[in-house]
Amino acid sequence: MDDLKSNPQIEELMDTLEKNDLHKEKTEVESLVDYIGDMEQTLSEMLKEMQDMRQEINLIHNSTLKAKCEVLVQKTEKSINQVVAVVKKVKDNLVQSAKNAVKAFKEKGRDAFVKAVRAMKVPETLDKLTGLFLICSKDAKENAVQLQSMQSELSTAKGHLKNVGLLLIGKSAREAEEVKLDKGVLGRLGKLMEKIGKGFEGAAQRAADRADKIRSEHVRESVKITLDALKGIPRGLARNEPSRDR
Repeated sequence: MDDLKSNPQIEELMDTLEKNDLHKEKTEVESLVDYIGDMEQTLSEMLKEMQDMRQEINLIHNSTLKAKCEVLVQKTEKSINQVVAVVKKVKDNLVQSAKNAVKAFKEKGRDAFVKAVRAMKVPETLDKLTGLFLICSKDAKENAVQLQSMQSELSTAKGHLKNVGLLLIGKSAREAEEVKLDKGVLGRLGKLMEKIGKGFEGAAQRAADRADKIRSEHVRESVKITLDALKGIPRGLARNEPSRDR
């Protein structure tokens, strides 16, 4: 995946924000850019692990369990790919918004530039990602619970094979080994589902934390502006606002 930080539109946006001393706005955009980059890496790793797990599922002997596992893997891969599509859309929108903001600066000046940057709605975007990741986390954890139930079924089957072992020594021993292998694969798949669930949960928390931090900065700035106004300090003196370069 392309590195968003090195995108020409993003680089130009960051440079323009820096030159206009819009450090708060720059930090907000950087927060979203960094987050998108981290999520692209995380999602890529998740898909790779699911692909590797598919190969293990092919080793399952019990056809019913194998079919159930394949359904769970397909469902999880579909969920991850949907998140990949959403993250890509957010990324594309951010690049386009950066391009529009810089264009507004060049054509209409600093005020239009600030308005365009705020229109990116960084905290709101992080909120939407938070909600999506929480849903994905819940689904993955439910899959893990289902796999635990399937493991219990195998344990019961293994116990039954031991009971008939005296009658069919060779066959029961072979089937017992198959059950052991199937149970091992189910266990690894269950752990992967738990890992993915925790991964999405952590991603949701990081997005929420970033959104909260941005809003806290907005509140502090609003309070400062109000206090400066009460003291009779013009906003232009309270905050350095150089004109755009020409």
